[in-house]
Amino acid sequence: MASASVRSAGLLLGLCAFSSALSPALFAQRSEQNSSVVRVVVRSNAGMALGGAQVRSDASVVESDDAGVGLLLRVPPGGQWLRIRRIGYRPESLFVQTIAGKSLDTAVTLARVAVDLSPITVVGRRDIRGPMAGFYQRQASGSGRFITRADIEQRNPTNLTDLLRSVPGFRVETRGFRNTVRVRGSRCAPLVWLDGQGLFAAEFDLDSFDPRTFDGIEIYSGSASVPVEFQGNQSQSSGCGTIVLWSRRGEVREPKLKKDAQTPASLIAQWIDEGKAFSAADVDRTAVMDSATMVRPFYPDSLFDARAEGRVLTEFVVGTNGLMIVESFSAITATHRSLVEPTRAALREQRFIPAVRKGKVVQQVMQQPFAFVPDSTARRRR
Repeated sequence: MASASVRSAGLLLGLCAFSSALSPALFAQRSEQNSSVVRVVVRSNAGMALGGAQVRSDASVVESDDAGVGLLLRVPPGGQWLRIRRIGYRPESLFVQTIAGKSLDTAVTLARVAVDLSPITVVGRRDIRGPMAGFYQRQASGSGRFITRADIEQRNPTNLTDLLRSVPGFRVETRGFRNTVRVRGSRCAPLVWLDGQGLFAAEFDLDSFDPRTFDGIEIYSGSASVPVEFQGNQSQSSGCGTIVLWSRRGEVREPKLKKDAQTPASLIAQWIDEGKAFSAADVDRTAVMDSATMVRPFYPDSLFDARAEGRVLTEFVVGTNGLMIVESFSAITATHRSLVEPTRAALREQRFIPAVRKGKVVQQVMQQPFAFVPDSTARRRR
């Protein structure tokens, strides 16, 4: 009898332990089934998706993404108010009524209250600087053939010579394991230039380069069309064609946030709350761009070729050293996401005259709009 009692007690304890182990999982499962998902789309009063807006419920807070979407998970059933705010916009409240186990889609519009700065206007490629400036100027003149980074990315070639097979006036010949390029009707190799330097020692193996490492390629089939700076010398003639390669420069890419890391919008909101940064309305002298070092963003190839205009409203903090604090940069609104990285890259190089508050230089939040306007230099696809 005693043995049976011991076994019964052990079985009871085991069942209790098993039940105890399952309880949290069962509770979480039931809680999940009884909760809702609320998808809030935040837009500006101009109808554009608003990124970086805080959407706060009774239990949690989320931030809207580039598409203006804030996703609240595990919202308990019933009615509650959501509070939505974004620096530079009037806060709004939204009442939602959720049903257990069902999702809810809703939307809210925030009205702009900040006084917008005059937009920095990018007109075509007029103000482009650096090694590629000449490339785009020559492209606009219409002589030669030009392959841009966008073309390379679209075609995704295995070898550099793959890009030249469709160029009128050129032919690609395969000799053994090597491809060679010739102007039709010519037996000599074309001159090859890399970043303004001639590679004339011997016939250059173009496929030794990865085509994805280039920002642009210029191709000239005859000496008459070759720009003076690429005509070689007395011992090296451009009559056999000329290929000019421009290497891709280091790019500034949007940093990937680590798990649980603060977004730029939440970082700025925290700095304002802690008095580490100020809005334009809270300083005595606002931060301004240094006109002596104006840097305009690059007009993306896809929009430039399509003669498409665009706008982007950026947000960032100008430090006391007159430079943008990189981790504070974000795009509040953008007609095309391809405009975001060019504006980020330009603002990294831009110098500012910092803000002053109570006689001291301080960090200030800026919301700077950029307008991209097409012009007659845009090429036509051939």
